[in-house]
Amino acid sequence: MKNSNNIWVFIETLNNQPKHVSLELLAKAMELAKESGMTAVPVFAPSESASPESIVSALSASISEEAPAAILFGFTSLGKEISAGLTASLNLGIASDCSNIIYRSAEKDFLFIRPTFDGKLNATISLTTFPQIASFSAGTFPLENNVPDTETNKKVLASSDDAASIRSKLIEIIEDSALADSNIEDASILVAGGRGVGSAEGFDSLRELARLLGGNIAASRAAVEEGWISKDYQVGATGKTVAPKVYFACGISGALPHVVGMKDSEIIIAINTNASEPIFDIAHYGIVGDLHKVIPELIKIIKER
Repeated sequence: MKNSNNIWVFIETLNNQPKHVSLELLAKAMELAKESGMTAVPVFAPSESASPESIVSALSASISEEAPAAILFGFTSLGKEISAGLTASLNLGIASDCSNIIYRSAEKDFLFIRPTFDGKLNATISLTTFPQIASFSAGTFPLENNVPDTETNKKVLASSDDAASIRSKLIEIIEDSALADSNIEDASILVAGGRGVGSAEGFDSLRELARLLGGNIAASRAAVEEGWISKDYQVGATGKTVAPKVYFACGISGALPHVVGMKDSEIIIAINTNASEPIFDIAHYGIVGDLHKVIPELIKIIKER
């Protein structure tokens, strides 16, 4: 079947609102559509409670009928599960956790750029299967002032009736507050701790600061490996990619594997006793001092105001 001139973007939602990473991808798809003469199509699951298996089944059916040129996913837990299931069921290639996408007018396809070797190099990926499938982390394409309209060209997947292909069924949603807290990709403020935090108890003051600012906590790989905090909060090449408005780097040296996961933050505030640490090279504001003294002082000032 000939590929259509559509670029699909799978829209993830939370409480029926599109997630930030999906809006970023839709805005990028609209840019590519304008450049290529294609159409950007926001694609929604049949319902927010639809299982990943049912979404894969519905997507597979729609792809067979409409043959989009490309499908873009957020590099999230759900996005990874659906994109992997889709590529396996349809025997398609995929470019995961990319940093850019380029349209080639002569070939009428896309090239995908992906960081390798902890961000030291970039690999260029060309997929020969269609639709071309790729995933991108939050913050890869920061939104400008205009939020894209998800109603224009909106496509809602049909519910799958293929019971034989669906091996799980959603019975009930039980909200897990800890899981919601670990969704650091959507946080506008992050207070991250590294080896300099010193202990699991050392994260208590970071949590309090994050709570007062309406944000969330995060961590470097060193803090996770020490067992002080869950890997769900890890930022970096082997963790999550974030792009909050404000990123506090507390007791974090600023090694490249961590920096690649947070370098697109709008404002980076570094707190470290060692002024020569590389984190100060990318920080917009730096505080040379003991975080166990600085953080409580910040908390005190915020509470007084």
